[in-house]
Amino acid sequence: MIPVFRPLKDRAVQIVWSGLCTSTIGEDLFRVASVWLAVEVAGNMAGLVTGVQYVAMLVAGLFGAVIFDRWRPDRAMIGSRAWSAAFAFLPVVGYYVSGISITLLILSSVGLAALRMVFSPALQSTIPTLVPNRDEQQAINGLFDATYRIARLLGPMVAALLHLFLPVIHFLSATAIGFIISGIALHMARHRLTGGGLADPVRMAPGWRGAWDALTAGFRLMVRERVIGTVLVVNAVMNGPWMVALSLAIALIVTEYRPTFLGFGDLAAYALVMGAYGVGDVSGNIIAGSVRFRRPLSTMFLGYVAMGGGFSFLALAVWFLPAEAMLPAMMLGALVAGVGGPFFFVPMITRMQTVFHGHDIARVFRLRLVVMAAAMLVSSLVATWFFEVMGAVATQLACGLLILAVGGIGYGLCRRLENRPVPVASSPDSTGE
Repeated sequence: MIPVFRPLKDRAVQIVWSGLCTSTIGEDLFRVASVWLAVEVAGNMAGLVTGVQYVAMLVAGLFGAVIFDRWRPDRAMIGSRAWSAAFAFLPVVGYYVSGISITLLILSSVGLAALRMVFSPALQSTIPTLVPNRDEQQAINGLFDATYRIARLLGPMVAALLHLFLPVIHFLSATAIGFIISGIALHMARHRLTGGGLADPVRMAPGWRGAWDALTAGFRLMVRERVIGTVLVVNAVMNGPWMVALSLAIALIVTEYRPTFLGFGDLAAYALVMGAYGVGDVSGNIIAGSVRFRRPLSTMFLGYVAMGGGFSFLALAVWFLPAEAMLPAMMLGALVAGVGGPFFFVPMITRMQTVFHGHDIARVFRLRLVVMAAAMLVSSLVATWFFEVMGAVATQLACGLLILAVGGIGYGLCRRLENRPVPVASSPDSTGE
């Protein structure tokens, strides 16, 4: 069996993973349906549905720790799934009462984005309890991460299939059902998610002091562990140019240059490029979740070298290759870029779960999500100006070169760090292995 799938031998992991599959595919259905419905209802204002999610994640991540850290991780996850189902179903209720509205879609998107800041950090904090062995932790991180990446790849395909016999509004009903199934699965495995002291709520000082401690806990933890703290912040910030290169620039490039190959063009060409990225994404995830790297820190940044190189190659192919070779070259660039992402993310999450413990994992991961949301919000705003001034291809190349440069610099610095002699008395976790 491929190592990344070995954790599925554990029944509790099977149950949690099954619930995660249903909710992640449901979230992608919601993403497709909410944008489609918003365009039908509000036209150009549909962008609000996406933009407000970043704002909701920022607010919930920055100020929610005062509340979230007082909850047991299992209760936080199960409760967030129940409330997510309610928010997903809200526009469906509105549809039958007064008709669909952009207000309900925005409210639903805000609720789901905020609850993501409850669920994801709590899930990360329970991984060491669910799978105590460090080698298995890397495998389960790869498995869970692959679930999100596969859902992102399959979500639009599932939406296209469901559209044949199901109204778009009921994609949101399917999303709600997925959240309910996920919550039931978590409840069934609850006994495995509450060990190791994680069942005890965080003890906070009373009043404003306790609130301030909760708000700044993630930052203080990252400062204390400077290496992994820096890696987490770099990863969060790089989500900005990654989002611009993958989600925005490629669509504009295909629209402007209309590459074709073997009769495929327009939307089909865009789907081929995104599909190639998805294949690379999942393939890289299987490798990264199955292999324990001797030098994980420098390997992470090699992942960014691959990602940035792939995005840069894609842009250069549009400028310099003939029309008949453009689309295959874009697909190759997207494939290489897709492989790079998991090589950074999976070792990073595994290291985070070994350096930090219990509720500290949730605090640090929540701060990473806050920085990520801010980076993606700023990047989406700045990208509009870059597209107008430089064009889509130049913007794609700039994003690729930025990621490539960060990967190269990070690789050099981490190799020097990992090559330092290790004191004999040090524990294995302090060696960077």
